[in-house]
Amino acid sequence: MAFVVERVFRGSESDRAVYGEAHRTYWRRMAALGILLGGGPWRDGTGEFLLCEVRDRRTLLQVLQADPYARARVVGEPRIREWNATLGHVAPARPERPVPPAAAALTPHERRIATMMLDGLTNKQIAASFTVSTRAVELHITRIYRKLDIRRRAQLAAVIGM
Repeated sequence: MAFVVERVFRGSESDRAVYGEAHRTYWRRMAALGILLGGGPWRDGTGEFLLCEVRDRRTLLQVLQADPYARARVVGEPRIREWNATLGHVAPARPERPVPPAAAALTPHERRIATMMLDGLTNKQIAASFTVSTRAVELHITRIYRKLDIRRRAQLAAVIGM
């Protein structure tokens, strides 16, 4: 089950700085485990949004409470919404594929986008599944192409073989 989580920062920026590296390390680990699908700080720096996939709401609360920011009370109570409440549907599950060596240069989110590209989804469909603009997806694809030193979608399968 996927959830959208919004959290507002409390306290000063120096409080966040003390726990910042532990917070980032924790969420990198959650991304590697497939729990964190995306997210980041709000543009104005007053909070963050997370897109997580877990078994149920209780598991999500356990994941959120283990975050160094939550343990240090640097964030307020989370606002949690189910992914299907946001989109109107749940994105179809994709079978796990082994990560080929060339794809190791990509972030987990970039690998998800590359997989969706190889599955034949259009940029618009990918954008809809993440509730972002088509332009945001285009920027991710540009980064993927640069990292893999390719120029076209057709070259993607040959380079990463996913």
